[in-house]
Amino acid sequence: MSERERTLLRQLGRTARAMYAAFESEVGYAMPRWRILQALHERGQATQKDLAAQLAMDPGALTRQMKALEAEGLIARQRAADDNRLSAVTLTPAGSRVIAEVQPLRRAFAQKVLKGLPREELAATMAILQRLEERFRRMHEGRAAQGADTDETARPTGGNDAA
Repeated sequence: MSERERTLLRQLGRTARAMYAAFESEVGYAMPRWRILQALHERGQATQKDLAAQLAMDPGALTRQMKALEAEGLIARQRAADDNRLSAVTLTPAGSRVIAEVQPLRRAFAQKVLKGLPREELAATMAILQRLEERFRRMHEGRAAQGADTDETARPTGGNDAA
């Protein structure tokens, strides 16, 4: 991998972290929590399993976020009536109020970030990001299908050169 390619992947990681921090500063909610609230707003109700798939979130990370949202009174979880192994999740009235209050801030954030960027550049950037996401997903799915390789000697070393 060339230095330019490593730099691109590092920049991708830095950009994502900066976006998450700016989103929380401007909107008032951490992006992972906001994404959960927004998904429930759009769906009405979902299982944790379906939310994890929709949001491409690690199930453990999703559970931690949902516990915090539940403690804040923004979501409610209960066992699914048809399958006791699944939890059905819904927004509470307080969660719906947060959506109504924060939606305008989220839209303003997106407009502020993208203002003045040429449409052609945005389209090209989107196309590249979608291709990278697809490659990352295929890599992850291939790894998951093989089973997590627990032999550390089989893994590449060298710190965090890629990101």
